[in-house]
Amino acid sequence: MVFSKIQNKLKKRSLLIKARNFIKEGKYPEAMECYAKALKLVPNDIDAQIGKGLVLVLQDRDEEALECYDNVLKSHPDSKKALICKGTSLDTLERYNEALECYNKILDLDSESSKAWGNKGLVLNNIGEYEDALKCMENALNLDPRNFEAWNNKGVVLKKLGKYEEAVECYDKALKLFPKFSLYWTNKGIALIGLKEYQEALECFDEALELDSNDERAWYNKGIVLKNLERRQEALDCFEKALEIDPDYENAKKAKEEILSSQP
Repeated sequence: MVFSKIQNKLKKRSLLIKARNFIKEGKYPEAMECYAKALKLVPNDIDAQIGKGLVLVLQDRDEEALECYDNVLKSHPDSKKALICKGTSLDTLERYNEALECYNKILDLDSESSKAWGNKGLVLNNIGEYEDALKCMENALNLDPRNFEAWNNKGVVLKKLGKYEEAVECYDKALKLFPKFSLYWTNKGIALIGLKEYQEALECFDEALELDSNDERAWYNKGIVLKNLERRQEALDCFEKALEIDPDYENAKKAKEEILSSQP
């Protein structure tokens, strides 16, 4: 019996490693199969349940992911990892009060969780509580100055408050820690538009698109800069690229129509 349990744990570990490799390759069905096998070997295993949930999130299936996190929390109600993941999915689903409950529970358990402070700040930003959001981000960064997500999210809040220079400083700190993430370059570019630093903004959007050519926000905002520079055909090309990626992108639709309607 003991030997069998040890064997199952070793097999489970191997399956979890395989699942992570499949995720890196974008092979989500294969990763899900690995997690399913792992859960047959060790039912309710925390890492397998959370891993399964994260694969569902990568496929925009947050409702289903919540079931995985809740399965963990039934037997491990104080699992910070499961609470963080659950809060993130609830935020994505715009169930903000429930997301805040998750982060507040983590902070009751561990008031020095930089991740929980940062994520709580992001939810507060989403509901328009900008000053409280900033306080949370500052708590997160005081606890962990290398929390690049918190630097980015602090920049997002500052940009909404019209504090573009401070926002750019935050994005620069995020990029220093994690330069290969298109989102941070796009966000910096948007803040630079607010400062009318159009050439620098273009450089940011080009960096973003080099990292991820499917970043529709980078295409759209690059188009906005080109439009402001009276490079209308290039702007139109960017709006069309954004709409190829996301045909329902309303801002890109409006921007495209505006250019087309102004042509002779």
